Formats: sequence, C-alpha cells, structure tokens
Amino acid sequence: MASESAELLDLATKYTAAWCSGNPAAVAAHYAVNGTLRINDGAPAVGRAAITEAARAFMTALPDMEVRMDGLLARSGRAFYQWTLSGRNTGPGGTGNRVNISGFEEWQVDTDGLIATSCGYFDAEAYQRQLTSGSAPPRILSEDEVRARLKMPELIDAMEKALVEFSAGRVVQPVRVVLMPGGERPLFGLMPAYVGALPAMGAKLVTLCFANTKRGLDTHQGIIVLMNPETGIAEAILDGRYITEARTAAVSAVSARHLARKNVRVLGILGSGVQAHSHLEALRAVREFAEVRVWSPTASRLKKFAADTGTRAMESAEAVVRGADVVVTVTASATPVVQNEWVSDGTHVIAVGACLPTQRELDPALVARSRVVVDSRAAALKESGDIVMGMAEGRWTAHRISAELGELPKRLNEKEVTIFKSLGLAVEDVFSAHLALHGVGAAQ
Repeated sequence: MASESAELLDLATKYTAAWCSGNPAAVAAHYAVNGTLRINDGAPAVGRAAITEAARAFMTALPDMEVRMDGLLARSGRAFYQWTLSGRNTGPGGTGNRVNISGFEEWQVDTDGLIATSCGYFDAEAYQRQLTSGSAPPRILSEDEVRARLKMPELIDAMEKALVEFSAGRVVQPVRVVLMPGGERPLFGLMPAYVGALPAMGAKLVTLCFANTKRGLDTHQGIIVLMNPETGIAEAILDGRYITEARTAAVSAVSARHLARKNVRVLGILGSGVQAHSHLEALRAVREFAEVRVWSPTASRLKKFAADTGTRAMESAEAVVRGADVVVTVTASATPVVQNEWVSDGTHVIAVGACLPTQRELDPALVARSRVVVDSRAAALKESGDIVMGMAEGRWTAHRISAELGELPKRLNEKEVTIFKSLGLAVEDVFSAHLALHGVGAAQ
C-alpha cells in the first residue's frame, strides 16, 4: 500500500512538472496510449495526440503558466489530484490579465502507472472572468481547513527546515513589530518574512489578549497572508490561530529532537491551555515518555486536561519538575515558575511563555547554570525577559546565548542542562502556511 502511494505521488509530481514545462506532449506522456482527458464534462480528448492539443491550448493562452499541486487523495481505487493554475494571458489575442484558478482531476490509473482516464473540474465562469478582468481574490483557509492540512510529523520537519534557513541567513525577516495599546486591550504584532527556498512571502498579523481567558476565547488570534513572491499578488489568507498553536509546539519538538537525551522517561508540563495540548502531541512525536506530569494553577482546567490526555495531575510545579527529563513551561506567568534547585542534571527545559522583556518564567540561577539556545538571537535580546532581565541585572551578557536552534546544536554530554527559549518567528508562520496551502512536496 505504501509503495502504491509513493508511485501515485511520483506520478502527480511529474505530471505537475509537465504542465509547467511549456511542452504539451510532456503532459500527454503521462497518459496511456488511448487515455482520455475530459474537462468540465466537455467532449473528451482521446489519445495522446488529442491530449497534447488540449494541453497546448492552455499553454498557448498562458505562456508563463505554472501549476501547483495542492493535494492528492486516494479513495476506493480512485485518485483525486488537486491543483492551482496561474499565469498571464499573453498568448495570441490575449488580454494580458493574470489568472489564478483552482480545480481537481479524478484519475483512474492503469497497472503500468499511467493515467487511463482523467475528469477535470474547475470554475469555468471564474476562469473566463479572470481572463477578462484579472485574477480572483486570494484563497481563504479556515482553521478547520488548516488543521486538516497540517500533520504534526510533517510540520516538525518543516519547522526544522525553516529554522535552518533562518539561521543560515537565507530569510529576510525583521524582529516583529509590536503595538501595545495598554489596559486590557490586546497586543498587536506584525511578523513579515520572505523565504527564498520555498519561495514564499507573507506576514502574520497576531494579537495577544490575556483578557480572552475570561471570555472563553483563546488568548492568541491571528491571520497569515501569503503573497506571490514575484508579483506581490495576495494568494491566500489563512487562519493563524491554529498555525501559531501547532508550529510553536513543532519548534519545541525540534529542540527536543536535538537537545533532549535519547533515553528520556518523564515529561513535565506547566500549563493546561492549548499550548499544553499541542506540546504533548509534538513532543510525543520525537521522544517516548513513560510518564507525563502536568500542573496548572487553575484546578478545574488541570483536572480536565489530565482526564482528556491521560496525564498525571500534580499538586505543584515543583512536583512536576523534580525528576523530569523534559520540562515545558507554557504559562502566562510574568514571574519564574521553575526554580533552579528543582531541575536535575541532564534536563531539557523548553520555555514558551514570557514573551515580553518584562516577564520571565525561569529562575535566573537556572538560566545561569544552563546552556541556552534560542530561535533568534536578535529576538531574544529584544523580547525575552528570561534573557534581557538577567542582562540588566548584571548576571550575564549576550554571550549567555549559546546558539540558535537553526544551527542544530547537539547535547554536549548527559549531565548538562539545556534551555530552549522560544519566542516564535515569522519564518515559522510562512513555512507553516505554505505547507498548509501547497503540501509537503512544495517545500522539498
């Protein structure tokens, strides 16, 4: 079954490349000799010569045509190939307008791995309208759609690639701009990035509103906008709340993959919100834990989290941390929740809360004792209270930061305590949104 899926993905990848090649015969070569291509219930093109001409019609109308594979599903012996076509109508008699249209093809594939029949569907009226007036508004992906498209193992790998690109200097990204209106009004952050490796360009608009807890809403809200990196045209608007939740945990999992000991047994989580849930999923994807302990200052939420996840509710933060091999702090606390004396040698600590320079989750003595890794040196020296407050107090200098996670640092020995301080980067959001929009193959 796995080999069949791999062969189908290979076919779809090569078929996509053929549509981008400018050679219509390359498209027809993926069909059986007597294969058929039917578009929107029109007359079928039968045989490779006819399919070549059908492909030629699109390539002639849109000389710079690109096709991206958005998805590939196999059900009950049928394959559904999802695509987005874009290009400018500059062929003979063309309008010069840009077209961006999505659709899918339903395939029957022969035993020789070629397409026997393909029935393609797209919005023909929208296509004609774009030929006349230009491309349609950007695609919009809801939280449910984003959640369905992002799988944690794939996201963890994508986040590692994103961090490597960032630390190698191949990402154009400023430190986030944050507006603080004051009172209980939300903080508002703008996080843009350009990633040449994908290529992709976009920005996340994110708010952080602690008062939302009393309203039964998530504290983090946001959207991510992806722009075409060549034309600047908006391609998609994606819900950013779940992406923020999932990619943050995926980045933490990258840190555990490289810095946590291999033979870990106990995971400790301080917090019981959405990040606690996502971190439990992500960290279990890179390490096996015999026991997971959790503590939260809100007893009712702690009880529910433990019941929902099968984890062990503890009476205090200290009870969670002592003896744990990996500790995650996902709290809203502005003061330390982990004391140095609680942390055993060899522990990997992942600090996710305290995202302002006036807040810290960790005992300064623990930071001084540990090897500190961050997602971004520039961001940590501006935004992380766990770092900058200690510097202001004269406890250490900027050299307390040992490495960025994108440098893929390794554990030096079994006894050292490591800290990963996570703040969140725009490149992580752009990579995640690109993955949700285009799938794994587009980010290879």
